[in-house]
Formats: sequence, C-alpha cells, structure tokens
Amino acid sequence: AGHAGQNCHLQCETMGLGTVMIGAFDDEEVKRVLGIAEAPLYIMPVGKK
Repeated sequence: AGHAGQNCHLQCETMGLGTVMIGAFDDEEVKRVLGIAEAPLYIMPVGKK
C-alpha cells in the first residue's frame, strides 16, 4: 500500500494537485460510509492547490 500511495502522491504533484496521507481516523466509520468490509490503511484526499 505504501508504494501505491507514493505513486498516487507523485502523480498528483505532476498534475498540479495537492494530497496528503491521513493515517488516524475512525476505521469503522470509514468502512460504514464507503460501504466496504476491508479495513482502510490510510486516506488520501486530493484537491486543487
């Protein structure tokens, strides 16, 4: 997951977008909101700089 996250971060930079890795969040709430069974490792919001 770390290498995939790094690649996403680098591609965002190339495209002029900002992103940040977030590792502290409520796992159960994220699973509920996204409707997934897997435990999330980290979240990467992406947006304009």
